[in-house]
Amino acid sequence: MRCPFSLYKKQTGSGLTWYVRFWNEKAQKYTLTRSTEIIVEGKKERKREAELKAQKILSDIRFEKEAADRLFIEYLEDFWKTDSPYVKECAVLKKKPLSGYYVHQNAINVELHVKPFSKFKKITLRELTAGIIKDWMAWSSDKNTSARTINSVLSTMRVAVNYAVEREELDRSPFRNVKEAADSSKEKGVLTFAERDKLIKAKPTDPLSRLAVLLGLLCGMRRGEVRGLKWSDFDNGLINLTHNFVNMDGLKKPKRGKVRTVPYLDVVEKALEDVRKVAVRPHSENYVFESFNRSGQPMCETFFRNAIRRELEAIGISAKGTKATNDTPAVPSEQKRRNLSFHSLRHSFITLGRLDGISDLEIQAVAGHSTRRMMEHYTHAEKVLNFEDYREKMRKVAGM
Repeated sequence: MRCPFSLYKKQTGSGLTWYVRFWNEKAQKYTLTRSTEIIVEGKKERKREAELKAQKILSDIRFEKEAADRLFIEYLEDFWKTDSPYVKECAVLKKKPLSGYYVHQNAINVELHVKPFSKFKKITLRELTAGIIKDWMAWSSDKNTSARTINSVLSTMRVAVNYAVEREELDRSPFRNVKEAADSSKEKGVLTFAERDKLIKAKPTDPLSRLAVLLGLLCGMRRGEVRGLKWSDFDNGLINLTHNFVNMDGLKKPKRGKVRTVPYLDVVEKALEDVRKVAVRPHSENYVFESFNRSGQPMCETFFRNAIRRELEAIGISAKGTKATNDTPAVPSEQKRRNLSFHSLRHSFITLGRLDGISDLEIQAVAGHSTRRMMEHYTHAEKVLNFEDYREKMRKVAGM
């Protein structure tokens, strides 16, 4: 009869550690792996201690169907449910609950992009290899799936598989040898200093649109944070940013739980007063951007897309392109060509603020970025650099 377990060494964050594989008589193979948590050290490498620990673990082993032996697609479908162990663990143990929208989008990725691939249909989680994943990437690319979508679905699969590795239900992750698809998608556009000044001074196309745009441009707020604003959040030149409105989750804390205080300028105060005059119900606990059609709910996302489109068009940044003719190709609008959207206001706030001389610590605190690296991601100085100003600064540095 085969030995019920087999010891082996594995490098971990704690050092070289004894691990143990347990023999499944029914499956006629080793199907379960556990750490003994005993570090390999000394002349005898503490092997005897590892054997005794393995014996102790063996007494609690129940060879039910392991996660690694489940069909890969079934595992993913269960993993991306709102009541899955992973979702509960994020909320209860890690204190970082996942948004319903995020879980839902990953479930859609499984349904639309993972399930149709034939090589995924009959393999178990244990049988998944880097080669099969790369075959899926090539298949997706042949179907004209964008690199951004491919990478999103890779993340859907990687998170689930790595979770099984963390729980020691899978020996290793095949994603270690899989790189993301090269993504040539356009960076988010930013406004120039002159365009920012024009927006500040422009006559508003609509009070609500103007306030929304100024909150993004001068306060660096995300769309969900603007949607979730309540009248009570404004207090003597400061916004107590405690809310974020996401369609599937409703009102919740800001992204990554980053509750913060954001100062605002007089021009925002003036826009706020203009909105108050036309607001549906300007009471303390009601939304500033309350829907005209749905009582007690904020404006939908379409309102904010239209708001930035209208305000940019008012300062000469076109939202209309030209259609192709027999003689000329189609020409996209300037807004589309420059990839300008509501989120561009946040990118502009960070980029222009840093060039204005506001310290990185101040920008990071107001924007609510948890890391400097993320702030760098939002900076596009090369797009707004005034070369004459730069030359003048260099002349002064050089004493010319």
